[in-house]
Amino acid sequence: MAEGLGIDIVEIQRIRQLHERYGARFLQRLFSPDETTYAFSHRDPYPHLAARFAAKEALIKAGGHHKPLPWTQMEVRLDSQGKPSLYLEGSPATSHLVSLSHTTDYAVAVVWWKGNP
Repeated sequence: MAEGLGIDIVEIQRIRQLHERYGARFLQRLFSPDETTYAFSHRDPYPHLAARFAAKEALIKAGGHHKPLPWTQMEVRLDSQGKPSLYLEGSPATSHLVSLSHTTDYAVAVVWWKGNP
């Protein structure tokens, strides 16, 4: 059974600048509607968007999917206690673990792909 580990760090200002430059098109290309709604429910949505972008990059680096997916089909959702989980094509990715964090300037994500269940 193969396993993989991926990590990514994103400068939050980069996400802010891309959104300012490309507007809704940027958001629609990279984030699911639920991810965008969640991020913009916060005073500053950009750390939350950056963390989700980092999670998608970390997933790709972990090698934990068998076919290329559109960015919007790789999704981070939070459970009722705020724990993040990955969803691929709308279904829980039960063989993946994800951790997110951010500071004022950077967001980071780590994804561990435990292999096929």
